Amino acid sequence: MKKVLLTMVALAIMTSAAMAAPVTDLQKGQTTVGYTYWNPDVTSSSYDLGNTNANGFYAETGLTENAIVGVETTSGSIYGMDVRFTDVTLKSKIGKNFQFIVGNRSYDDSYGSYSYSTSKFMYGLGAFTNLNDKTTAYASILHSDIADDSQVGVNYQVSKEFSLNLNYRDYSEDGFSLKGVGFSASYNF
Repeated sequence: MKKVLLTMVALAIMTSAAMAAPVTDLQKGQTTVGYTYWNPDVTSSSYDLGNTNANGFYAETGLTENAIVGVETTSGSIYGMDVRFTDVTLKSKIGKNFQFIVGNRSYDDSYGSYSYSTSKFMYGLGAFTNLNDKTTAYASILHSDIADDSQVGVNYQVSKEFSLNLNYRDYSEDGFSLKGVGFSASYNF
């Protein structure tokens, strides 16, 4: 039973961290690469399990004026279970400030000699608006057959090439809740 609970908690944590990359508006030929960090409070069936850490790297490229392709890998550990996943996404621009997001999430988890692998289709929406020349606010919501994940955040362009992000994420799955602040740093070229 303990392994099952640990597996479910780890999946919940890593599923929610998978789309930690901020919502951005890349143009054709633009690319961004970045690092993400999230430290959510984990609750399972009303039990507070404390906080955990998730770290990841991502890259996105504007294929056309309306299509952005991305890949992200994230890893973390909770109570001795190691979790790694990889997302491949396609974002399609809908008008000036919205994106439709579709993708596949592959999970690889291990705990001692126990291992688990699966893939899930996900979809959602992202929206953003410029607050000024250097700051963009955004929100996103993603859905798969196991979870919903929403995020609100602010991207700040430090220079033409370097951006910082601060966000708040709320993840929900049957019996699980993960809520917390995250950040990312990215290089744009």
